[in-house]
Amino acid sequence: MSTSPKRHPLTSEQRVQLREDLALIEERLDGIVVLMRACHGEQSQAAIRAEETAGALQRLKWQLERVQEKTQTAGG
Repeated sequence: MSTSPKRHPLTSEQRVQLREDLALIEERLDGIVVLMRACHGEQSQAAIRAEETAGALQRLKWQLERVQEKTQTAGG
């Protein structure tokens, strides 16, 4: 018998903090991508991995937006 873990929605403070944290991470990651390209070249593994990380962050942000939209739609 499997039991699903309890889930708790983010508070408004947590949502604000998460949004700010993600914006800061995105800003720092953009700088890292530029640095890796400049230091190692556009086709280097370091630059490619930095770009992949930026892509993963964007996908996370999109997923969080979809979850929030679904929650708002379900909640009225």
